[in-house]
Amino acid sequence: MTPPVAELGADLEMAVRRVAGSRAEIAGVHRAPNPYASVSPSEVVSVELATGERVAIFVKHLGEEQRSHPDKRLREREVRVYGELLGDRDLPVARFLGSGRDKATGRRRLFLEYVDGWSLKYRDLNHWYTAARRLAHLHLAFAREADRLLERDFLLRLDSDYVLAWAGRALAAVSSLSAEQASRLRRTVDDLEVVAELLAAQPPTLVHNDLAPKNVIAATSAIPGRTCIVDWEMAGVGCGLLDLTHLMYGLPPREVGRMLDLYRRELAGTGLMPSGEEGKRLLAACRLHGALYRLAHADVWGLPLERVGEWIAESEELDREVAR
Repeated sequence: MTPPVAELGADLEMAVRRVAGSRAEIAGVHRAPNPYASVSPSEVVSVELATGERVAIFVKHLGEEQRSHPDKRLREREVRVYGELLGDRDLPVARFLGSGRDKATGRRRLFLEYVDGWSLKYRDLNHWYTAARRLAHLHLAFAREADRLLERDFLLRLDSDYVLAWAGRALAAVSSLSAEQASRLRRTVDDLEVVAELLAAQPPTLVHNDLAPKNVIAATSAIPGRTCIVDWEMAGVGCGLLDLTHLMYGLPPREVGRMLDLYRRELAGTGLMPSGEEGKRLLAACRLHGALYRLAHADVWGLPLERVGEWIAESEELDREVAR
């Protein structure tokens, strides 16, 4: 349930003036719930100005949803990522227009430019390729500001402890489903120090950390089209390739290779994406972390044991690739 228009008052006015100028006057407001909101409620607010122009603003209402998730306990994170890091820079994100708090519910409100488009799930591969390039631009921009990122206590630290913690959760989740499968997985988890250290040793950058295709909006209403990464509530500092491997998960090998090549080209000579055998080992380490993250949700997602076994087999093979 979203608050009445009056409750958006000063916060909405501030957001509108960031878009339309300090003298903009609101003549009318129309609100429509976002039908694609998955967890936190959100809406599109269409504002009619006294001049007759219209401004569309996306409003996200942040509460306690999924607070049990280890990476979603800090509800201020997304607001602070937009307000302190993403700003008005040339990055693949929606423009930050401000934030506020609903006094009645205690929810934080995040005001963003409304981006008219569809997620990558519904776009052709050319949009995926553009997303890979733009992701590289974002990672490069923040790799140059690593010290600034490390000063931000609201960002998750995607270090070796983080990787090992998710491996432990994977083992616990699988153990609740099958002692036999857990015994298999334990061998990989007990051997994970090399993987954790490899990921922790990479040059740090800003990592979205939940870059599923649904969290990348391809906007084509403007020319040229834009790519906007959304939902930064799990953002951290660490190895940027973790984002790309998450985004590519499930794609055919040919498309994966193309996206890797595009990402690598944008980062050539920066040290963010090693080549050769070192690059292959790093890719395997990122994919292994992703597999363990998925296994950590095996019980909650109600996965069949057959699928759990497939992911464990994938983890074993990736572990061998890192060890080569």
